Amino acid sequence: MPERAHLVGFIAPEWAESHYPQVAQGASRRLRAAGYTLLAANSESDPAAELQALQLLLECRHVDGVIVASCQSEGAKAIFDRLAGQRLPFVLLERRLPDVRAAFVGWDDEAIGAAATEHLISRGCRHIAHLRGPAHSSGQRRFYGYAAALARANLKVCPGYVVEAFGGSRSGYEAMKRLLTVSPRVDGVVCYDDAIAVGAVKAVLEAGLEIPYDLEIIGAGNLHYTDVLRVPLSTIEMNAAQAGEEAAGLLLAAIEGGIGPEPVSVVVPFEVIPRESSRVIAV
Repeated sequence: MPERAHLVGFIAPEWAESHYPQVAQGASRRLRAAGYTLLAANSESDPAAELQALQLLLECRHVDGVIVASCQSEGAKAIFDRLAGQRLPFVLLERRLPDVRAAFVGWDDEAIGAAATEHLISRGCRHIAHLRGPAHSSGQRRFYGYAAALARANLKVCPGYVVEAFGGSRSGYEAMKRLLTVSPRVDGVVCYDDAIAVGAVKAVLEAGLEIPYDLEIIGAGNLHYTDVLRVPLSTIEMNAAQAGEEAAGLLLAAIEGGIGPEPVSVVVPFEVIPRESSRVIAV
């Protein structure tokens, strides 16, 4: 057995406007207690960059295991098969990959999409749009949750009410501008994440509308700055640091045991955090 480096890699698809720093914080805390150091890499949501990073780890073996929040949609099975074949343990975080047998730590994204939508419905919104995230498993499932919650409330996903918003606050801003042009009756917006929601808020305020009186918005992720915005953002607390700790724990068990992680799934709890971007009903 080769000597351990006591290093663990963490490959994330984004960094600045995301919950991944909190994931890394939790993973680092768990790893540090066991004598390991976390090395983080940002693929910038580029599947080729992610594969290059994984290939480098395979060739150099500078790490004892890897946590991967993958941006792959398909075609990645071969590289993960090679990780398994060379007994380099890995854990998938947040995004499942078809046909890749691996331990997984993440969230019930369909439930997150539903909870965010139900929150706006409970506030009286009836024309609820969705700024949809990337076309990977979490983006798709949050959309499914949004649509299912509307159906349970006898509401419809109206034409033009679902707008793609890939890539942070700028994409949320542009998507919200398109939405207001196509669907001016919208009174609530469920955003894939907080970064998209921040951009959406900016577009709504620029249009001369008031939040939450003309339109209500909710994001997901509870990023550290969302409670100090001009309009504090309602969001979903995803307990990202806990997710990092869970992923690190699974990986450490595999490293110390000399085997790949069992393909278990750990679902991290979440909760709705209401703030001023959605009406708070007095009780």
